[in-house]
Amino acid sequence: MPFEKILAAVDGSDASNRAFGKALELARLTGARVTALAVEGPLPAYAATIGEVDEVKREKDAYFGGLLAETRHRAEAAGVELDVDLRPGHPAELISRVAAEVGADLIVLGHRGHFLRDHLLGSTADRVVEHADCPVMIVR
Repeated sequence: MPFEKILAAVDGSDASNRAFGKALELARLTGARVTALAVEGPLPAYAATIGEVDEVKREKDAYFGGLLAETRHRAEAAGVELDVDLRPGHPAELISRVAAEVGADLIVLGHRGHFLRDHLLGSTADRVVEHADCPVMIVR
């Protein structure tokens, strides 16, 4: 049975960009719809001023706005139907949960992203594989 819904985790890293390319390639071959999920980390808990928090928020908004615009452009160029989703949270937990919410029958993600916690607690990819209810493709 071909894939119908693919969830691709995107964060702008090289591995993520390659994984999103593979998700688009599979979607083109199978006629699947892709959901691109970007996970936004928390704002600083201990900022000296409200201005610092606002500055970080503006930088994050600009980064994710650009990332999702590029994601939309790539999907359009590939002729693939795309939904984008930007949510705050813990990457591994959120990827698995959103995959279940959208009824994804495949999760595609890069082997290493931007998340510092990958180096401290095991990779996001490892944790998604452990908790996902559907197949997971990890792209190097």
